[in-house]
Amino acid sequence: MVVAVFGAAFLAPDGAEYSTARELGARIARRRWTVATGGYAGTMEAASRGASEAGGHTIGVTCRRLTSAGRRINPWVKEEIPTPTIRDRLTTLVRMADAAVALDGGIGTLSEITFCWVQIQTGELSPRPLVLAGTIWRETFETFLRAAAEYVPEKDRRLLSFAASPEEAIQKIAEFFPK
Repeated sequence: MVVAVFGAAFLAPDGAEYSTARELGARIARRRWTVATGGYAGTMEAASRGASEAGGHTIGVTCRRLTSAGRRINPWVKEEIPTPTIRDRLTTLVRMADAAVALDGGIGTLSEITFCWVQIQTGELSPRPLVLAGTIWRETFETFLRAAAEYVPEKDRRLLSFAASPEEAIQKIAEFFPK
């Protein structure tokens, strides 16, 4: 099983967010699941590092535009899947994932969440866990869903779940795929 991890592209390696992403990657690997990320720094590096250190497989879906702008693939990616554009990168990452977990991040992370959500909502992708585990996502999406109440039916709201920790995120994924 492949778990996509979304999150901030720039994190301090000694910060709490980096540690959280690293722990998430390790927990994914201990389940013998594969970590897939955008392949560069920040959350992508931390999750890949945690998975790699736990003996897991890691995939980095990179983009020619970002690479040519100076971004470098992190050293914990074992399998690189290069794509030509950011759109292709996002589509490849979301479609390969059997589940996705979003940690804190900015515009890119928000686009990953909403693209994954709409792909599931429209049936482009089969139902799968989309777990928002960052500290900012619960408030962000509760505010959005409250303001957009007439536009987002309950069945679409239930496509998102929230987790307070990497452990809870893994639990939600495992519950979705009973043995």
